[in-house]
Amino acid sequence: MTRALALLALLATSATPAPTSRLDQVQLLGSHNSYRPYPSPAARARIAAALPAEWPALAYGHPPLEAQLALGLRQIELDVAPDPRGGAYADADRDTRAAMAAPGAKVLHIAGIDTETHCPTFRACLSVLRRWSDAHAGHMPLVVLVNTGDAGGARFDAAALDALDADIHATIGSARLIAPDTVRGTAPTLRAAVRAHRWPTLAQAAGRFLFVLDGSSAHEDAYRAGHPALAGRAMFGFYDETAPEAAIFNIQDPIVEGARIRRLVRAGFLVRTRADAGMAEVRTGDRRRLDAAVASGAQWISTDAYDGIPDPVGYAYRAALPGGAVARCDPATARCR
Repeated sequence: MTRALALLALLATSATPAPTSRLDQVQLLGSHNSYRPYPSPAARARIAAALPAEWPALAYGHPPLEAQLALGLRQIELDVAPDPRGGAYADADRDTRAAMAAPGAKVLHIAGIDTETHCPTFRACLSVLRRWSDAHAGHMPLVVLVNTGDAGGARFDAAALDALDADIHATIGSARLIAPDTVRGTAPTLRAAVRAHRWPTLAQAAGRFLFVLDGSSAHEDAYRAGHPALAGRAMFGFYDETAPEAAIFNIQDPIVEGARIRRLVRAGFLVRTRADAGMAEVRTGDRRRLDAAVASGAQWISTDAYDGIPDPVGYAYRAALPGGAVARCDPATARCR
């Protein structure tokens, strides 16, 4: 047995997925805005001055990416802003000023207001993930949502989206990707392959990455232009259920749309949803959204509050899968022992 399969075999218990489980048969807990640390006093003052009504929803943060992965999280999210010429976000912290001056996508929440980050550039974040992956051979596949946002007068046009793909190939490596071509294989479209349940197994996906473009409809359209069914692309995207590119959905509210999520996952699609949003559930201890997300069978459930977050307030709410797990066999799509 290879080292990768040996490590995956450790997961083959009643609570966690077996190496033969496909990606659509696994439920993961992930972090929302994973790059964002808990705001420093200076950042809080800046946010409160510019967006006073928004501070309660922004009073969250995460440990560094490596620490999140050490906790077992395998789904993260990066917010990227376009900066093709470099220097568009020169108001960044002096410790990151040189990196921010170079051309390439930057990682931050709100330009000029909420800019603290564990890794200032897209390539820097990818480098962290690649180093961690190299040190943990055979890890469960790592899902990375790439949330594109136009900012600073720049937009994610075709060239900027191509640059994201180039960064992924250069930093992560093409051989380490679960790309749309990987899943589509000989099927006529990506949608057809997904509906035929052709997602790779955990054993096949061990040590690899799956990237998803999480952008506006304009970004998604530009990303598939010239790439039917996302041929040759590094990332999946969020597309209409009838589109040739349909494979993954971002459905924010599992309470309102639980039935839709269940229908999609049973049809073979992957779905990302939220256990909590804007710190509302965290502040009140309301677990209804989390429970609905778990019950829906959505494979990726993002949260701002899991065991291991910075929490100066001391909230009681923590999101987890049943039994306190961060990954498990998904009973909506698999026969779990």
